[in-house]
Amino acid sequence: MSYAQAAATYQKNAVMTASPEKLVVMLYDGAIKNLEKCRIGIEDPAQARSPEVGEHIGKAISIIGELRASLDHAAGGEIATELDRLYEFALDQLSQANLQRTPEGVHATLKVMRTLKEGWDGIVPN
Repeated sequence: MSYAQAAATYQKNAVMTASPEKLVVMLYDGAIKNLEKCRIGIEDPAQARSPEVGEHIGKAISIIGELRASLDHAAGGEIATELDRLYEFALDQLSQANLQRTPEGVHATLKVMRTLKEGWDGIVPN
């Protein structure tokens, strides 16, 4: 088994055995990782319009969309409503960043996602 196969198997097992709260943290980690890659690419004029930057924006949009879709408004009340607004803001920022290929929307989204992840890290055990 190659290193890549072993890593993929480990990651799949981590997802399959994780609590719902840990899955949320993993989604934040994935969004932040893709946003960081996007930030690096979009800040470089030679890479800003590359397919890779678009791919990373697309992955971040998908993850944030999944986080938004998983909100339980009945159980979450005002917190779910506020999270929905933050996710909507982030998705709008990334859409604009994707169209214009400017870093401002990526920076704003990174700030939101890092702040939310810090909150989750405070309540979800490693």
